[in-house]
Amino acid sequence: MDLTNAINEFCMDLRINGRARGTIHKHEQELNRLDRWCEENNLVWHQLDRRTLQRFVRARDVGVSARSNMLCTLRTFYAWSVEQAYVALSPAVGFKTPKKPQPLPRALSMEEVRNLLSYLNEHRETRKQRRDRVLMITLLYAGLRCMEAAALHWRHVDLKAGAIAIQLSKMGRGRAIPIHPELKYELERWRQEQQAHDLHNGPIFSLDRQQLVPERIGKIARMCAANCGIPFSAHVLRHTFATFALRGSHDVYAVSKALGHSQLKQTEIYVSADVEQLRDSVISIPGMNAW
Repeated sequence: MDLTNAINEFCMDLRINGRARGTIHKHEQELNRLDRWCEENNLVWHQLDRRTLQRFVRARDVGVSARSNMLCTLRTFYAWSVEQAYVALSPAVGFKTPKKPQPLPRALSMEEVRNLLSYLNEHRETRKQRRDRVLMITLLYAGLRCMEAAALHWRHVDLKAGAIAIQLSKMGRGRAIPIHPELKYELERWRQEQQAHDLHNGPIFSLDRQQLVPERIGKIARMCAANCGIPFSAHVLRHTFATFALRGSHDVYAVSKALGHSQLKQTEIYVSADVEQLRDSVISIPGMNAW
């Protein structure tokens, strides 16, 4: 099998397994570069050994983040190729991902949240504005990823029990998220409006029965940010949910489950990023005359 067909088959399997569209696109881009490099050097992809594949890696002068993504793609693709019996051994086994700086997640401050909610309350004349409003509130109060919000249907929301069921997350696992009372109220009102348009059995944030794509949700968040003058993205709203949930509960494990993290260390970074919580700890140190 030539590499082009292998790439198409690999990407199809990723789609079937529910991988995010953006992730699949990045893998496809990287593998297309490998395809061109093999053609330029008269090499066959399934005959590459570790040393030859390292030549491909070194040929690209990229930063730490791009190199990490490239190595991840090569490891994932060749592991899949072994499973499909296209290669006997993966030449990418043992490729170590370079450590990249881990920026602290940015969350909105309480003042920014108040300003955002004020803006959303002032702009709800049209159905689209009301849809965008409940979408932003859901991201803020449930901490959903864009792909999770896009796939959310009314059948996944139990307003009586107060829980949202995420069927498939980024990590391929489902989870349940308790519904905040404020969010429950907003979802109940939005469902009533959707019922009037016979849209109460489909995707929650659809205006025409067509499910939003994750990229569209990200764009809605950016447009909202630009209009209200507060710099944020859909993922910043997720960070905000995590930060305030941790600040209120001090339960890293519970918040980790709500976020759908596979490891606690992914959630613990929000503790380091919460300056206000750290401020309370610093202020608790006795003054110079109190020792």
